Amino acid sequence: MDVFGGAPRFLAYPRPVVVQSGTDAVLKCQIGGDPRPAVIWERNNEKIHPGGRYRVFEDGNVYNLIITLVTAEDSGQYICKAKNSIGETYAAATLKVEGEAQEMELREENKPRFLIKPLSTRVGRGEDAVFSCKLWGNPRPEVVWEKDGKKLNEIFESTHFSVGYQDGGWFQLKIFKTRAPDGGVYTCKARNEFGESLAGAVLLVDAGPGHEDEGNRNGYTNGHWKAHQGKQRSGRQVSTRLKDEPLPNSAKVKMFAVTEGKHAKFRCYVTGKPKPEIIWRKDGRLILSGRRYLLYEDREGYFTLKVLYCKQQDNGVYVCAASNTAGQTLSAVHLSVK
Repeated sequence: MDVFGGAPRFLAYPRPVVVQSGTDAVLKCQIGGDPRPAVIWERNNEKIHPGGRYRVFEDGNVYNLIITLVTAEDSGQYICKAKNSIGETYAAATLKVEGEAQEMELREENKPRFLIKPLSTRVGRGEDAVFSCKLWGNPRPEVVWEKDGKKLNEIFESTHFSVGYQDGGWFQLKIFKTRAPDGGVYTCKARNEFGESLAGAVLLVDAGPGHEDEGNRNGYTNGHWKAHQGKQRSGRQVSTRLKDEPLPNSAKVKMFAVTEGKHAKFRCYVTGKPKPEIIWRKDGRLILSGRRYLLYEDREGYFTLKVLYCKQQDNGVYVCAASNTAGQTLSAVHLSVK
């Protein structure tokens, strides 16, 4: 019979544990009792199940909980509960994870960020198109350019484009002798060991005299846009309307500004037979309905995207792309959150 027989009792209570972020933490306690108690660990009133980053094991009457690769989110109170047929007891252990603030500060300081983003541009068919941007990152970021979410070397022959780097953090993409299908959303993705960042811009290619149908059929055009900024006033929503007309050759893609925390609504009107399929993209990435985005066709026939409670991360180029068996077209606008 256990000399510490009877109901479970703590022979050594768990001690507070302080560890560095990214290391392993070990919480332990020593418990006696006869019959031998069953021991579990809990956090936030939920049992911790062994697996993933959690491991539990017994060494005689010492019970251990190991948490691997801890982060600041693992900080807090852990409960060790022991129970047998005679009784039960429990004790709390405190875990504190340090160093993540410094780690996050280092990450934020060194991850890629755009000092100057690429600008949307419009060129005539056969002209060269150039996108330039200035980046900061340590170590120097690796940069990949994509068009409509696809890597350029997957859709272009190598002689049709070039990418380059110049001292001072300047990165450049050049497309030679543009064709109608070259129009679209170009995304610059920058990545290093501390994180990644991306920015997008739109290329519009004018087909030129006698080739208008080719431009509409194979490439991209700037379509009919309406953009709204929603404001709450006395329980009613008041809209500020910006109507986007077809662009003259020298114009750039339209800009639309919204106040941080407000909603932004984009409406794109597209017609065609058969009825076109519509997708929305931000900086080349597909947008799906969710907590932040609403996608629908309104009663007037506009395909609508609503960005809820705009944040700085919502800055970028939004594109409504329409396609059917006859071809494809897009409308693009650059959203700036103030």
